[in-house]
Amino acid sequence: MKIFLTGGSGFVGRHLIPVLKEAGHEVFALARSATSAQRVQQLGAVPVSDDLTHLSAHTSSALQQCEAVVHAAAHMDFTYDKAPFYAINVEATQRLLSLSQQAGIAHFIYISAAPVVPGSPIVNLRESEAEPGLPKALYPKTKALAEKAILAANRPGFRTLSLRPPAIWGPENHHYEELFENARKGRWRWIGGNHQILSTIHVRNLAQAVLAGLNSALGGEAFFVTDGDRRSMRTTFSGIMQAYGIEAGEKEIPRGLVVFLAHFLGGIWKALGLKSRPPLAPIMVRLMATEFSVNDEKARQQLGYQPVLSFEDGIHQLATTGN
Repeated sequence: MKIFLTGGSGFVGRHLIPVLKEAGHEVFALARSATSAQRVQQLGAVPVSDDLTHLSAHTSSALQQCEAVVHAAAHMDFTYDKAPFYAINVEATQRLLSLSQQAGIAHFIYISAAPVVPGSPIVNLRESEAEPGLPKALYPKTKALAEKAILAANRPGFRTLSLRPPAIWGPENHHYEELFENARKGRWRWIGGNHQILSTIHVRNLAQAVLAGLNSALGGEAFFVTDGDRRSMRTTFSGIMQAYGIEAGEKEIPRGLVVFLAHFLGGIWKALGLKSRPPLAPIMVRLMATEFSVNDEKARQQLGYQPVLSFEDGIHQLATTGN
């Protein structure tokens, strides 16, 4: 199968391209810069020089050669600047969706996010149990809006699926660099001990979920996908940091204080119309200081998804490869 991939040079895309290639697929990867083009080409993909927010004839031409789209690109941050969230996560996705339909794409797989469901805490949640509505924070809200548009576009001959990974981890994950730097400098604090359950998925397991989605005949459905075990946030992050030779220590900070500060600072940012990222935001509390666990039984039963890497094996890989 020929697959058009967005986000190919990002954390998920860099791990997804080799897996797709190993499965016998040909990958056309969107590349915004020369550096990105070189990176995806080194991974075995055909670079498509274009910008997700201004898709041109380059993308249309590539789509016409493909049978499937895997949309992994997104704007992920904790800022209060609405513009990039809506431009990249919503408007660009709608444009890609439209171009894909025009090109005759048969399969459209969206890498969504587990936090697109509203509410907190989230405890062993199944897709059918999610509350209606949208989450409040910009990142999950705009991802949810994009997901709704994609699933609504499902038709015979144009099959759409959404995969909802929780916290993604694995080698070369730049999203955790700031957290690790704080730990290296002795500024890490476990929020209320961080013993609450946090669902995760290793990036290689996410790649397996994509393969399962591509091989499935289902459409118009969303699926949580995880590593499959129930593990505390503390176990996860202490394990990852130790694999990198970082000791987080035992210092804690009361959860109530963190919740108060997050909402207090968030209120100030909103009242003043600030667009930057506050030192602490309510979404950080939702994802890192409150249980967020989802159940991926639906993906296992209906998509045939099975993780290929356990938490222990993933940690061993990080420790032995230095990635």
